[in-house]
Amino acid sequence: SMILRSFHTWYGVYRRRFRRFVYHSLLHADDPPWRLAMGMAVGVFVACTPTVGIQMVIAGFLSWLLGANKAVSMAAVWISNPATLIPIYLYCYRIGCAILALTPVDRAWWAGLADPPVGWWPAVSFYWSRFVDIAGPLWLGGIIVGWACGYAAYYVVSHSIRLYRKRRDESQNRDFAN
Repeated sequence: SMILRSFHTWYGVYRRRFRRFVYHSLLHADDPPWRLAMGMAVGVFVACTPTVGIQMVIAGFLSWLLGANKAVSMAAVWISNPATLIPIYLYCYRIGCAILALTPVDRAWWAGLADPPVGWWPAVSFYWSRFVDIAGPLWLGGIIVGWACGYAAYYVVSHSIRLYRKRRDESQNRDFAN
């Protein structure tokens, strides 16, 4: 019961912050809808790539390069947070394996990560070789899933902002006429 209550409190705080972000950062920003939507698309794309630790820098750079809204893109990369990172990357990895016709690593491979060799350099070599095993499919899947999700995000955000602004302007014009 206490865990459920804690979850509801956390969820309510998160939902309010998300609503505030969408309402103030997206809908009321002075940028045109395409810039805001492109910022969201860039952020979603980068969130799907295995670039944890430098995602905000990459999103900011790509936004600058494409003329997108930097604040929106850097906020959108937080889609991949500690709670969502494993599901996102696992899905991307499996998509990459399917495209490359590779068999995904099994539970024994994952269990083997818990028993690295003794010594600093042997452990580094061990983990590096394990990373190389999954890097190709993970990157390919991340780029494809990121592109698809970014494209969808651009479309949804662009149309949502245009619709919201149209309704807001009609409401303001109606209020002004009365």
